[in-house]
Amino acid sequence: MHRPVPRSRLLAAGIGLSVLGLAACSGPVLGLLDQEQTDRDRLTIRTDLDGIDLATTRFLAEREGVEYFAARPVQGNSDEDTVCLLIEEGIGVGLECAPLARGAAGATIRDSRVTAVLLPDDVDRNDLTDEGFELLHPNLAVRPADAG
Repeated sequence: MHRPVPRSRLLAAGIGLSVLGLAACSGPVLGLLDQEQTDRDRLTIRTDLDGIDLATTRFLAEREGVEYFAARPVQGNSDEDTVCLLIEEGIGVGLECAPLARGAAGATIRDSRVTAVLLPDDVDRNDLTDEGFELLHPNLAVRPADAG
């Protein structure tokens, strides 16, 4: 004997499947962080970076003696969508952490020479190049400090 399923159960099941479908379509915002850390990904300067999970540092690019890295903060120190941009130069490390969301630029560091921006995997890079940014890595754009 066939028993009808209440409409509320069908609706709840449909919503559940939709949420699962959306989750399956969405990959990491910064897939680089899901890869295995290599020797190149480790900072050469061993400085005290409280709040940064040093096992998550990933090398992005190098230009004129300045190295750029992405990393995650230590769990519990921020939201799960927070990603940090680190700039290693000489004897110091610059650091900025911010939420990184799909389609939008994340952490930004400005110094006397450049503005560096961390990018998610799916950002529109054409807009950035129109604003004078150069892509040093798919997840990193820089432009001269005096350009804007």
